[in-house]
Amino acid sequence: MKRYRAEPLIRPDLQAHIYSADLLTNVRNLRTFCPARTKFCAAVKANAYGHGIGEIVGILKNHVDAFAVATFYEAMHIEPIAGGKPILILEPVNPSYTAEQITLCARYGFHCELSSLEGLEYVNSVLKNSSLRIPLHLNVETGMGRCGLEERICRTVLERLPDSPNVMLAGVMTHFATADEEDLSYAYEQLLRFEKFLERHRLKGRNDILIHACNSAGTLKIPQAHYDMVRCGISMYGYYSRPMKNPPVPLTPVLKLQAPITQIKTVPAGQSVGYGRSFVTTRDTVAAIIYLGYADGYRRCFSNRAKMKIGEAVVPVIGRVCMDQVILDVTDVPNAALGQMVTVIDNRHDSPCGAYGLAQLADTICYEILTMIHAHVSRIVH
Repeated sequence: MKRYRAEPLIRPDLQAHIYSADLLTNVRNLRTFCPARTKFCAAVKANAYGHGIGEIVGILKNHVDAFAVATFYEAMHIEPIAGGKPILILEPVNPSYTAEQITLCARYGFHCELSSLEGLEYVNSVLKNSSLRIPLHLNVETGMGRCGLEERICRTVLERLPDSPNVMLAGVMTHFATADEEDLSYAYEQLLRFEKFLERHRLKGRNDILIHACNSAGTLKIPQAHYDMVRCGISMYGYYSRPMKNPPVPLTPVLKLQAPITQIKTVPAGQSVGYGRSFVTTRDTVAAIIYLGYADGYRRCFSNRAKMKIGEAVVPVIGRVCMDQVILDVTDVPNAALGQMVTVIDNRHDSPCGAYGLAQLADTICYEILTMIHAHVSRIVH
């Protein structure tokens, strides 16, 4: 039986506009905030936080020192377009990797996180009798309670490294659990634990390893933890992990999501709109339909609550958000027309349909709003 393989589906009517000048300005501002020697690792996992991994890597490859991804598969995807920059895989090496994957990590020089003794033993077993070496970053548990290794196991790993010719210690890292909170006391506890670990094992000041701890929030709020490299994600795309009154670095959102009006109709007063009759008009209402919904990443909880923009006019979502349709009340927008583009996610911090505003409606964080933008949305680089 003949098998057919379709090309990836991209919807040109759903447009995520990516403003490269704003992206590069954000990176430049973040880099300026760090010591000149500190390397900048751009986190492009989760489809570059919904912005389009290929597009973002293409823009940044000559402006950053490294890329960070979540998985081996993301690393393989960007390797041909990363301009030879190091790629750090944040998923720890472990026996669920196939031998081929471990071999490819070594062959391509991917930097891999090490978070278990079993991971080290597995890499050694796969690469033995070969000349390949894999760069590993030891993840130290300082209080995140996730992938880090307790110090006693770290000590064992460090003792075994001289007898592991197929691996090299390329970095030592940790991750802050509360750097995005108002209260930084726990983050400073973690920093102190990390500092003591580095001192006890004489890891600071070595030229052959990278010390790194900061995500975006850590980079902005704990400058003494910049070390040799920072790993910036959400800040690079124009957001503080949560809104800040007096941010130390100006950031501009990089993405604007738009979709066209596909139908305009008049709904008489007293008639319900959409599933479940959750909205009933109180006046003769001009309704505009756009073909975007929760299947495209626009949350169902925005029903009867969220707003979009037509030009500078703010219009409410009425009725329930459907799988692939949303209804807007455009009665007060006399120039609304078929084919007109509606702003679904705005690239302004203070916009009612910006990522912050939508996150507040959904009781979530801006990361989730952005990463939920479906891969079939067309990314347009400006």
